[in-house]
Amino acid sequence: MLLRRLQLRNHRNYAHLDISMEPGVNVFVGANGQGKTNLLEAVAMLALSASPRARRELELVGPVAPASRIEAEVESAGRRIELTITLTVEGDRARRTIEVDGARRRAFDLPGNFRVTLFWPDDLGLIKAGPDQRRRFLNQLLVQVVPGYARALSGLRRILEQRNSLLKRIAAGDEAADSLEVWNSELVRVGSEVVNARASAVRELAPAAARCHSEIGGGERLEIDYLGPPEDLAEVVHNSLAEDLRRGVTSVGPHRDDLRVLLDGQDARGYASQGQQRTAVVSLKLAEAELVARRTGEPPVLLLDDVLSELDLERRGALLRHVAGGGQVVITSVDVGPFPPELIAGAAIWTVEAGDVKPCG
Repeated sequence: MLLRRLQLRNHRNYAHLDISMEPGVNVFVGANGQGKTNLLEAVAMLALSASPRARRELELVGPVAPASRIEAEVESAGRRIELTITLTVEGDRARRTIEVDGARRRAFDLPGNFRVTLFWPDDLGLIKAGPDQRRRFLNQLLVQVVPGYARALSGLRRILEQRNSLLKRIAAGDEAADSLEVWNSELVRVGSEVVNARASAVRELAPAAARCHSEIGGGERLEIDYLGPPEDLAEVVHNSLAEDLRRGVTSVGPHRDDLRVLLDGQDARGYASQGQQRTAVVSLKLAEAELVARRTGEPPVLLLDDVLSELDLERRGALLRHVAGGGQVVITSVDVGPFPPELIAGAAIWTVEAGDVKPCG
């Protein structure tokens, strides 16, 4: 998997960008606030169809015009593909248009054409934050490797909206309780698809994450467990009906699942230091990249934003040796000081300043 060319038009602080990427290690160097993270965000959108960072797509449109555009030429299995995401401002929102080789596509049809594994500082929330971010981690992985998973997620959101609305109407006496049956069946059908995909992925991730953690220098034993429905989903949905009617929301299902991260048998959230948490998150991301490579036959593009901060010298070296031996890597940093000379010697170096990117040397 390769990103050959990236073009940005009015994306955040990039008025105009057109660069060709190298197949190995690409290092983007610049002070904070210059646009390094914005660049990685744009690349990730090409794989995920939406920003993993912005709350509203309107935030992505720069000040130059009422529209922004991300274009790329990528290569997968020897085939060149052109991907485009356009955001057009309409009132207080932005309308998204997606094209693959010039043909319109829906958002859930884009993932799988281009695959990335992304790490940035916000990913520490995999340990520190609530279950939403851990579910997002699994979802962003699975939409790229499981055909139909993105469509299932979209369907699950619709089912939950409809079922929750109906629960409130039933509680108010405006609908009969048996009107829930069709949505219960859909929740079980689509929810089981999501749960099974997540559980399978975690079983595959667990040994790879433990090994990566050991290789990077984590002295602790890293374990992960998927916390899904405790029983058959159909039975759980049936048994939760009284509670759901009382609360007016769906209380069980994949939207309530979690991923537990343990270090030496202890919950990493309360047990681990900042450096230990960062090492655990990086290990999860490296395991994700390995899973993508195994399932698709080619490594994803690794996007590493400020990955070296808060890692000691030994762990930095181990991490960089690990990523440099794989496929295409895009790393951001405030300077090249933390990188081994041999890695820098073979890397493409770019400087980023106020949305302007130039090759270094």
